[in-house]
Amino acid sequence: MTAPATNEKQVPPPAHVEDSASFDKGSGPAYANLTALAQAAANDHPTRRLQAIRVYWRAFLWCLFMCMGALLWGYDSQVGGGLLSVPSFRRDFGYLDDAGAYVLPAKWQSAFNSVSSIGGMFGGLSLGYVSDKFGRRGAVALCCMVSITGIFIQFFTYPHRNAQLIVGKLINGYALGMYVSGASSYCAEVSPLALRGITTASVNLWIDLGQFMSNGVIEGTGNFNSAYAYRLPFALQWIFPVLLLAGLPFAPESPWWLVRKGRIDDARKILTRLAGPVTTDVDLQLQQIKETIELEDTYAANSTYADCFRGINRKRTIIASMVFILQQAAGVVFVLGFSTYFFELAGFQDSKSFRLGVGVTALGVAGNLITFYTVNRFGRRVIFNWTMFACTILLLLIGFLAIPTSQNARWAMASFTLVYNFIYQTGIGPLGYVIFAEVSSAKLRSKTVGLGILTNSLCGMVMNIVIPYLVNPDEANLGGKVGFIFGGLAAVGTVWAYLYIPETKNRTVDEIDLLFERGVSARHFADYNLNEEDPVAEKI
Repeated sequence: MTAPATNEKQVPPPAHVEDSASFDKGSGPAYANLTALAQAAANDHPTRRLQAIRVYWRAFLWCLFMCMGALLWGYDSQVGGGLLSVPSFRRDFGYLDDAGAYVLPAKWQSAFNSVSSIGGMFGGLSLGYVSDKFGRRGAVALCCMVSITGIFIQFFTYPHRNAQLIVGKLINGYALGMYVSGASSYCAEVSPLALRGITTASVNLWIDLGQFMSNGVIEGTGNFNSAYAYRLPFALQWIFPVLLLAGLPFAPESPWWLVRKGRIDDARKILTRLAGPVTTDVDLQLQQIKETIELEDTYAANSTYADCFRGINRKRTIIASMVFILQQAAGVVFVLGFSTYFFELAGFQDSKSFRLGVGVTALGVAGNLITFYTVNRFGRRVIFNWTMFACTILLLLIGFLAIPTSQNARWAMASFTLVYNFIYQTGIGPLGYVIFAEVSSAKLRSKTVGLGILTNSLCGMVMNIVIPYLVNPDEANLGGKVGFIFGGLAAVGTVWAYLYIPETKNRTVDEIDLLFERGVSARHFADYNLNEEDPVAEKI
């Protein structure tokens, strides 16, 4: 979006802006009339974060609203591990062992925690078709209906009908994958440049809030003796798809989708509505969208998932997927998804485990709020790389602390778990959603984002299957020593991130296109001058 005229002191636009807009990209057909791209880029660059929030507060709030579905992703991912610690849940879905305790088999635990990821894979993959055909709002409406159905099945599951519970989580998981994918695409398309990092990072904020809410609910209901100890946590999920359905008729559709469908007048109305009474060049914004789409159409009039793996788009798709692989390599499922259960295995009482779980997610929310400032202040690449390195050190420390069996060591592990979550949620967590939304091309965004969520779900499924076998006393019984495994994986991931994660801060859609097309190394994205004739090529 283009910033309005203001009386505030403006920073001169970079000298390369006009070049980035007028460059004849690649060997495809020339598209000469790119003035709108240059003008819009020149106006977008000097827009400051607070100024953009004041001017485009409608776009900002609607992006936050459309991200609400991501809360259910976080809630579902956390409630699974939390319910494993609820005595009545173990009683109703487990079996009585020889020692007189109710136990949930490791195989069923893996299925219970991973089935949502399976549904999320199909949900993320189908987003490209659903979103392109019915629009961003239509995709969210479908998510809400599917989610309400899945929650209904879970709530009315009676004891020992384990298969029914799995089916309900699978159906809900499909909606969750579409929720997160759709939210990222919507934020990237509705937000002005100055707010793009904040709104895309807010996807992870909603996930954090969902995890926090989940732990709070488990804390409040976990000691109930009745089935409502686990039914209430399921039932509370109904609130959010209902709220989304109530607000969707008033939510603006993505102007990018409207232009692609030839609904130019509707797109102009949306841009005018998002700008409000402030004077802004809506026609310039609209022309920018049209010319970017026409420019991309010079390469292919239609797009398929196969296009995500052709040419330079292959590199962009790999980066969009790798940010989520790195999240899983950094042990997020181990530290966060199983935190409550892990605390109990370490010897803490039920009440202390619940409180520690709530504390873990509360710090995560605080860390994500800090990201709203740091993402534009320090950039995506710097924060992602440093937090990846810090999480590597913390995972290794957790592993070393698991060797002694003293109570002090257990409390130290719990403390590092809290620190880990804070660091993770100030970097790797939210910036994954920023980077994968920004590195994709506008034409393939919904498909690339869907593939990223598919990768996220697939990795989450694998981790949820493997980790119970690593942690549980009746299996590998590694406990906190699992930190050594993920510490090693995170170390490798840190090296990869340094080599391949680009800096997209303050880069417009057209500039990011040009940087990828020139083969610029990720390490040079931030300082590369687009007027240079000899690009620094890098192949992956």
